[in-house]
Amino acid sequence: MAERLAAYYRTSLEDFNRAHGLANQSQSIENQRKVIMEYLRGSGELSAYSVLEFIDDGLTGTNTDRPQFQAMIEAARQGEVTCIVVKDLSRFGRNYLDVGDYLEHIFPFLGVRVIAVNDGYDSQKYIGMTGGMDVAFRNFMYENYSRDLSIKVRSAMQARMKEGRFVNHVPYGYQKHPSDKHQMVPDKETAPIVREIFLSIIAGKSTTQIAKELNARGVLTPLEYKQHRLKPACRERDLMWSHVTVLNILRNIKYTGVMTNHTRESRYMRDRNQRRVPQEEWIVTEGTHEAIVTKAEYEAAQAQIRTVKNYGRKPPDGSDSVFFCGHCGRKLRKSFGLDTYFACDTQLYQEQAACAGIRWSKTDLEAVLLPIYRTQLVLMGEQARNIQAAFQQHPKINWDNRLEKIDQEIARQNARKIQYYEEYRSGEMSRDLFSQRKAALADRISELQTERAKIEAERQREQEEQSERRAVQGEAEKYLSAFTVSGEAFKASMYDAIDRVTVFSNHHIEVRWKFEDLFAKFHKEERRAI
Repeated sequence: MAERLAAYYRTSLEDFNRAHGLANQSQSIENQRKVIMEYLRGSGELSAYSVLEFIDDGLTGTNTDRPQFQAMIEAARQGEVTCIVVKDLSRFGRNYLDVGDYLEHIFPFLGVRVIAVNDGYDSQKYIGMTGGMDVAFRNFMYENYSRDLSIKVRSAMQARMKEGRFVNHVPYGYQKHPSDKHQMVPDKETAPIVREIFLSIIAGKSTTQIAKELNARGVLTPLEYKQHRLKPACRERDLMWSHVTVLNILRNIKYTGVMTNHTRESRYMRDRNQRRVPQEEWIVTEGTHEAIVTKAEYEAAQAQIRTVKNYGRKPPDGSDSVFFCGHCGRKLRKSFGLDTYFACDTQLYQEQAACAGIRWSKTDLEAVLLPIYRTQLVLMGEQARNIQAAFQQHPKINWDNRLEKIDQEIARQNARKIQYYEEYRSGEMSRDLFSQRKAALADRISELQTERAKIEAERQREQEEQSERRAVQGEAEKYLSAFTVSGEAFKASMYDAIDRVTVFSNHHIEVRWKFEDLFAKFHKEERRAI
């Protein structure tokens, strides 16, 4: 079987560069592959190796936490590859300490040869010595280049933002300009929908009413429209217009021709953890693109939205996230009045929805749930006590005593072995008899060692079972502590214990408790106690 080598390719900012007109073709995956393959064809011995490719596309080189890089390292550990080839050392990463650790310690320990084609680096030239100052300096430069590039890219984006250039996703109602991807123009299919929404709210319609009319006409939601443009054949109507969807459009000032940028920011390039930027720090530029609504229409819509009041709204409690519609699966909406009611929003946005009959008061729901909760806790307490009593009746095994007896017997057998040897050396025992007794002793010691290993395994198993039992008891005690409270505190403990309540229109509900798997654990402990 031919030896195998790994060819590793990595890009970090290629997608970003391509989107902003800064594409560096020399760092593309295809170019890296071309450089490596040309090198292998002219390398003599390596040309006979089979090649495994590992590709991390669009991942930062400032750390080594990359899926394909780690897969390649694992392949090296398993001996599946004996050589790794990269276009240059920056493909490994741009952190000097990380790359140096791999080159100076990890790869030599694994017996893996490393070649960086454009850097002229071959680890075989450095066997028994360090990689040299040229490699160290090059890695240092890569690390600083990475930091510098991140700063330059951020500065370039800031400059575009200040020019009012488009750098984020295109809002519903617009599309990218066909000849300038940093400009957006109205989408002839969706811009009329946006304008209709603004005019409808100004005319006095509610956001719920607008959403219902759009659903009745089969208008694709913003997300559906985006999916439809990417995959025209795919048109699943799993989504629908809602009050929130309409409200998000009405609040977007970009429809007046104003560009807002720098509304979110991250610590470094490609950091997914972004924070909201205070509105006073936004970069706002007037007249950057064609408006769909006038500023007067936008302000009129905002005034209409602000007239909506939240009468009698109460602070959130545990009930906010546990009730779901049994027909469409949507989380039930909470409404306030003399009592709190739960209903499905689908009936507001779709005619003749099966969810129309779902409207339960919180009082009625709790009247059903609280007795069930108490019953579940009583059963839980009984099972916990039964299991505890059953194990208390079990005879206690002194594992240390059993092991000590085995060890003493093994010591006696070893002493006999020495005794027999001395008798044989002194001529008191024949060679044949010594051989027989020596073999018998070896068999007995082997039996004792097997028995000792069995006892150790039994003790380990019992310790693990005790640990599991304590965990189950602790989990049960957490829920059973609800018996120490009453009133609103008891209700709060119930909502903490509920995983999901599915509500149907025929006054039927299904409850899934977070502690349901606890009863399965109880049954397991009961079987152990028998």
